[in-house]
Order: sequence, then C-alpha cells, then structure tokens
Amino acid sequence: MHCLTSLHSMQIVILVIITAALPIAWLVADFRCRPMVRRILGVVAILWSFGVAALVGGLQNFNANSYFTSASKDLLEASVRQLLAGRTDAVIREWSHANDAFHPTYENRARYKQIVDQAIEGMKRP
Repeated sequence: MHCLTSLHSMQIVILVIITAALPIAWLVADFRCRPMVRRILGVVAILWSFGVAALVGGLQNFNANSYFTSASKDLLEASVRQLLAGRTDAVIREWSHANDAFHPTYENRARYKQIVDQAIEGMKRP
C-alpha cells in the first residue's frame, strides 16, 4: 500500500510540475522561439489548463458523492434497525427533525452529515 501511495504522490508532483512548466515555457518561447513553437506551446498550455480544470471538477464531484452517499447509507441503516426494533415513533420524530433542519443549497453541503448524525443519535434515545 505504501508503494501505491508514493506512486500516486509522484504522479501528482509530475502533474503539478507540468502544470507550472507549460505556461512558463510558453512565456519564454514568446521571447526566444519561432512563431510556430510559440503557437504550439500556447495551444498545449491552454488545453492542459482545461484538462486540469476538468480533473479538479471531477474530483470535487466524486468527493461530494462519497460524502452524501455514506451519510445517507448510515441514516438508512439506523432507520431500518430502529424500525425492526419497533421504534417507529423515534424514526418518524427524527426524520421530521432532520427534514426541518435541512435546507438544500448549492453553496455548501448544508450541514447534511451533522443533521444525519443528529437524527441517528436521536433515534437511539427513548
């Protein structure tokens, strides 16, 4: 596992170096190279920046998916356990509290994990 971690770290370092080096190479080429070299470096630097932006966006989406799905899975498991134990009132009470506390927004995660954790703890109370 340690070998894989260091391999991923090395790949990230290489991507960062390329991301930093391309615009610098383009700038240097602007003063020292023929027009064709400048154009090629410019196009490659711009396309590379689009690729990096897409990669970062995709990773953010992946992170958000894992955040919400793991919290939802915890809530569902706790609810099923409580329902099977005959604690229907506790489940309804906590789902209602969670519904009142949750306000969806595009700006942040709307305290989703904290609301889910509070609901799970509330279901355990008498």
